[in-house]
Amino acid sequence: MRTVRLRTELPTSADRVWRAMLAPATFLYVCRGLFGIPMLAGRVDPLREGESGTAWLWAFHILPAYRHTIEVLEVDEPTGTIRTHEHGGLLKSWNHTLHVEPLTDHTCRYTDTIDIDAGPATPLVAIVATGIFRYRHRRWHRLVHRHLLPDGPA
Repeated sequence: MRTVRLRTELPTSADRVWRAMLAPATFLYVCRGLFGIPMLAGRVDPLREGESGTAWLWAFHILPAYRHTIEVLEVDEPTGTIRTHEHGGLLKSWNHTLHVEPLTDHTCRYTDTIDIDAGPATPLVAIVATGIFRYRHRRWHRLVHRHLLPDGPA
Protein backbone atom coordinates (compact mmCIF):
# COMPACT_ATOMS: atom_id res chain seq x y z
CA MET A 1 0.00 0.00 0.00
CA ARG A 2 1.28 3.47 -0.92
CA THR A 3 -0.22 6.82 0.01
CA VAL A 4 -0.22 9.83 -2.29
CA ARG A 5 -1.27 13.17 -0.77
CA LEU A 6 -1.50 16.50 -2.56
CA ARG A 7 -2.71 19.80 -1.13
CA THR A 8 -3.45 23.11 -2.74
CA GLU A 9 -4.78 26.44 -1.56
CA LEU A 10 -7.69 27.79 -3.55
CA PRO A 11 -8.75 31.47 -3.63
CA THR A 12 -12.39 30.85 -2.78
CA SER A 13 -14.49 29.69 0.15
CA ALA A 14 -14.50 26.11 1.39
CA ASP A 15 -18.30 26.14 0.95
CA ARG A 16 -18.02 26.83 -2.79
CA VAL A 17 -15.41 24.09 -3.19
CA TRP A 18 -17.52 21.66 -1.13
CA ARG A 19 -20.52 22.15 -3.40
CA ALA A 20 -18.27 21.62 -6.43
CA MET A 21 -16.77 18.46 -4.91
CA LEU A 22 -20.23 16.89 -4.81
CA ALA A 23 -20.92 17.53 -8.50
CA PRO A 24 -20.04 14.85 -11.07
CA ALA A 25 -19.46 17.68 -13.57
CA THR A 26 -16.53 18.85 -11.42
CA PHE A 27 -14.95 15.39 -11.56
CA LEU A 28 -15.31 15.36 -15.34
CA TYR A 29 -13.83 18.88 -15.56
CA VAL A 30 -10.76 18.29 -13.39
CA CYS A 31 -9.98 15.03 -15.25
CA ARG A 32 -10.70 16.33 -18.75
CA GLY A 33 -7.80 15.62 -21.06
CA LEU A 34 -6.54 12.61 -19.10
CA PHE A 35 -9.56 10.37 -18.89
CA GLY A 36 -13.29 10.36 -18.95
CA ILE A 37 -16.21 8.32 -17.77
CA PRO A 38 -18.98 8.75 -20.37
CA MET A 39 -21.52 7.22 -17.97
CA LEU A 40 -21.27 10.39 -15.84
CA ALA A 41 -21.92 12.78 -18.72
CA GLY A 42 -25.07 14.73 -18.01
CA ARG A 43 -25.46 13.55 -14.43
CA VAL A 44 -26.57 16.43 -12.19
CA ASP A 45 -27.33 14.57 -8.96
CA PRO A 46 -24.68 15.15 -6.28
CA LEU A 47 -22.60 12.30 -4.89
CA ARG A 48 -24.42 10.43 -2.16
CA GLU A 49 -23.05 8.32 0.64
CA GLY A 50 -23.71 4.64 -0.01
CA GLU A 51 -23.98 4.80 -3.79
CA SER A 52 -21.74 2.72 -6.02
CA GLY A 53 -21.25 2.04 -9.68
CA THR A 54 -19.02 0.49 -12.29
CA ALA A 55 -18.22 2.08 -15.65
CA TRP A 56 -15.61 2.16 -18.35
CA LEU A 57 -12.76 4.60 -17.78
CA TRP A 58 -11.51 6.00 -21.09
CA ALA A 59 -7.85 7.06 -21.34
CA PHE A 60 -7.53 10.41 -23.13
CA HIS A 61 -11.26 10.08 -23.95
CA ILE A 62 -10.55 7.68 -26.82
CA LEU A 63 -9.15 4.39 -25.47
CA PRO A 64 -11.22 2.17 -23.18
CA ALA A 65 -8.76 1.54 -20.33
CA TYR A 66 -10.67 -0.64 -17.87
CA ARG A 67 -13.88 -0.96 -15.91
CA HIS A 68 -13.61 1.12 -12.76
CA THR A 69 -15.77 0.61 -9.67
CA ILE A 70 -16.39 3.33 -7.11
CA GLU A 71 -18.19 3.10 -3.78
CA VAL A 72 -18.95 6.34 -1.95
CA LEU A 73 -18.27 5.49 1.68
CA GLU A 74 -18.71 8.89 3.30
CA VAL A 75 -20.04 12.33 2.44
CA ASP A 76 -19.49 14.46 5.54
CA GLU A 77 -20.36 18.12 5.03
CA PRO A 78 -19.39 19.30 8.56
CA THR A 79 -15.81 18.07 8.04
CA GLY A 80 -15.70 18.76 4.29
CA THR A 81 -14.76 15.16 3.57
CA ILE A 82 -15.69 12.61 0.91
CA ARG A 83 -14.24 9.10 1.09
CA THR A 84 -14.44 6.49 -1.65
CA HIS A 85 -13.24 2.94 -2.19
CA GLU A 86 -12.38 2.21 -5.80
CA HIS A 87 -10.90 -0.62 -7.82
CA GLY A 88 -10.49 -1.92 -11.33
CA GLY A 89 -7.79 -2.80 -13.84
CA LEU A 90 -4.46 -2.99 -11.98
CA LEU A 91 -6.03 -1.40 -8.92
CA LYS A 92 -6.84 -3.83 -6.14
CA SER A 93 -7.70 -0.86 -3.96
CA TRP A 94 -7.76 2.90 -4.49
CA ASN A 95 -9.08 4.54 -1.33
CA HIS A 96 -9.57 8.23 -2.03
CA THR A 97 -10.25 10.94 0.53
CA LEU A 98 -11.17 14.40 -0.75
CA HIS A 99 -11.11 17.13 1.88
CA VAL A 100 -11.65 20.87 1.96
CA GLU A 101 -11.07 23.15 4.93
CA PRO A 102 -11.43 26.91 5.28
CA LEU A 103 -8.33 29.04 5.80
CA THR A 104 -10.10 32.41 5.63
CA ASP A 105 -13.52 33.53 4.39
CA HIS A 106 -12.15 33.57 0.84
CA THR A 107 -9.45 30.88 0.81
CA CYS A 108 -9.40 27.18 1.53
CA ARG A 109 -7.13 24.17 1.41
CA TYR A 110 -8.15 21.27 -0.80
CA THR A 111 -6.49 17.88 -0.21
CA ASP A 112 -6.56 14.58 -2.08
CA THR A 113 -5.25 11.52 -0.23
CA ILE A 114 -5.12 8.23 -2.10
CA ASP A 115 -4.14 4.89 -0.55
CA ILE A 116 -3.13 2.64 -3.44
CA ASP A 117 -2.74 -1.13 -3.67
CA ALA A 118 -1.90 -2.37 -7.14
CA GLY A 119 0.14 -5.38 -6.07
CA PRO A 120 3.66 -5.38 -7.52
CA ALA A 121 2.74 -2.38 -9.72
CA THR A 122 1.96 -0.19 -6.68
CA PRO A 123 5.15 1.96 -6.86
CA LEU A 124 4.55 2.71 -10.56
CA VAL A 125 0.84 3.38 -10.02
CA ALA A 126 1.72 5.78 -7.17
CA ILE A 127 4.01 7.74 -9.51
CA VAL A 128 1.28 7.92 -12.15
CA ALA A 129 -1.29 8.91 -9.50
CA THR A 130 0.95 11.77 -8.35
CA GLY A 131 1.04 13.10 -11.92
CA ILE A 132 -2.71 12.70 -12.34
CA PHE A 133 -3.45 14.57 -9.13
CA ARG A 134 -1.00 17.38 -9.89
CA TYR A 135 -2.89 17.82 -13.15
CA ARG A 136 -6.23 17.69 -11.31
CA HIS A 137 -5.08 20.36 -8.87
CA ARG A 138 -4.10 22.67 -11.76
CA ARG A 139 -7.59 22.07 -13.18
CA TRP A 140 -9.11 22.89 -9.77
CA HIS A 141 -7.34 26.28 -9.90
CA ARG A 142 -8.69 26.87 -13.41
CA LEU A 143 -12.20 25.93 -12.28
CA VAL A 144 -12.02 28.28 -9.30
CA HIS A 145 -10.74 31.20 -11.40
CA ARG A 146 -13.41 30.66 -14.05
CA HIS A 147 -16.43 29.86 -11.89
CA LEU A 148 -15.92 29.85 -8.11
CA LEU A 149 -14.31 33.15 -7.12
CA PRO A 150 -15.92 34.86 -4.13
CA ASP A 151 -17.33 37.66 -6.32
CA GLY A 152 -18.32 35.40 -9.20
CA PRO A 153 -16.37 34.35 -12.30
CA ALA A 154 -13.18 36.19 -13.22
